Amino acid sequence: MKHRCSSSSHRPGLAWMCALATAGSLAVVGAQQPPAPSGQKPAPPAGQTPAAPAGQPATPEGQKPAAPAPPAGTLPPPTRAIVPVAASSVAAKPDQWVGEYVAMTGVVDAVAGKLAFTVDQDKTKSGPDVLVLAHRMSDPVAVNTYVTVIGLLMKYDAAKVASTSKIHAVADLSADVASKHDGKPVILATSVVNDRMLDLARFIPPPMTPEEEALQKAMRGLPAASGEMRKGADGSNVEMATKHTATLTAAFTEAETFMKKRGKADAAKWAADARANVLAVEKAAKGAQWDVAKTAAASIGGSCGTCHTPYRERLEDGSFRFKAGTTTSTAKPGQ
Repeated sequence: MKHRCSSSSHRPGLAWMCALATAGSLAVVGAQQPPAPSGQKPAPPAGQTPAAPAGQPATPEGQKPAAPAPPAGTLPPPTRAIVPVAASSVAAKPDQWVGEYVAMTGVVDAVAGKLAFTVDQDKTKSGPDVLVLAHRMSDPVAVNTYVTVIGLLMKYDAAKVASTSKIHAVADLSADVASKHDGKPVILATSVVNDRMLDLARFIPPPMTPEEEALQKAMRGLPAASGEMRKGADGSNVEMATKHTATLTAAFTEAETFMKKRGKADAAKWAADARANVLAVEKAAKGAQWDVAKTAAASIGGSCGTCHTPYRERLEDGSFRFKAGTTTSTAKPGQ
């Protein structure tokens, strides 16, 4: 993505802001499209259709998979380049950038709430300011320090802000501040980068429980181990088909125990079925029953996918956590 940076401008911090705009564009788009989980194969070269996962229909040739829709109540991803701007320019003539994603540099003038603050251009003199509304602040802003705010520029109207992005409808904005900035520029921020290059609006995953950490550790090695087991079964290779039996049985036992403690009978059964299929692959491979081994190996991936749909969620940073879904049936994998 290209960014327009004016080489003729001499405002403090503008060169820094241009660099941040490039990183910010990745942050905004990345929030809508999190990175692939560990163990997942990288995307194929442009022009090639990726292979469908086991048990899933392939995308018809020439047809691109549908892009994931942004979460409800959040900003849509930018469709054009993020524009580096100065706070003074936005305050004076905002119309040319309304509806655009901008990277605005300036000085924090005042804190207007837990998720709201104003920015002007200079530390030494007062000037027109720009309201900033953040959807999250992991750390507070400091008054009279430089920041670069990346987000969508619009004219402030409480109802329009709420309809554009519910997560930016700041509840604790005072009536005086809202009245002062009504009809004036506001940035719905996705990033607020301070003078130490720290994004104050970054996502911080909630801490995991010890049991969640143990489950994550057990699950981390599953894709590679099960993939090699299936490759061994398909290639009639006894050593490859059986070398990860202990790793896989231990991982699925961990998953079964975890789900039983949370009353997820269906997930516990899927884990038990997967463990049984691991042992079936080992037995069949040692007995040279390769058709049986292939069927059992293919079923392992099906159990994983069936469980992930209701009980795994992807967080903003691309990591995965257990999701306490509501499914409690004893459906078989693939149903």
